[in-house]
Amino acid sequence: MSVLRRGGRAAVRADGRKIGLVKGKYNEWLTEDGLERLRDASLSGGSREEIAAMIGIQPKTLRQWEKRFPEIRAAVGAADVVRNPVEKALLKRAVGYTATEITRQLNSKTGEFETVKIVEKQVMPSTTAQIFWLKNRCGYEWEEKSSDEKGGVVMLPELLDGEEG
Repeated sequence: MSVLRRGGRAAVRADGRKIGLVKGKYNEWLTEDGLERLRDASLSGGSREEIAAMIGIQPKTLRQWEKRFPEIRAAVGAADVVRNPVEKALLKRAVGYTATEITRQLNSKTGEFETVKIVEKQVMPSTTAQIFWLKNRCGYEWEEKSSDEKGGVVMLPELLDGEEG
């Protein structure tokens, strides 16, 4: 059995090495500098797995820290605040949507705006948005492949001296 005892927050092996949560490692990331580094990593597009690797911990440990420390959760999730509305807008444009356009005009007698016309407009889906969404969400299934990547050899004829191309 590798676990001898539970000491503090870390399990300890028989040889004395700690496993699981390393006691105090999160303290470095609870400082202003540490939280700023986590925020920067998140806002520059780092996934939780990449942020965990940057810290030197497993993604599971990062999830535990996020549950335990609201400061770490806020820093790691900083990009979610920015990313979510953009993702929603991209998806909306990719699948199309209906928009209501209301035209109002100032009534010269009452001085108030009155609704003149209400029109429902259908915004068609954007192929570009669909491609972008699929490439980023379903990467390997939708990445572009050239004919060269499928394998094989491409033979190019050599130009002989004096031959014009």
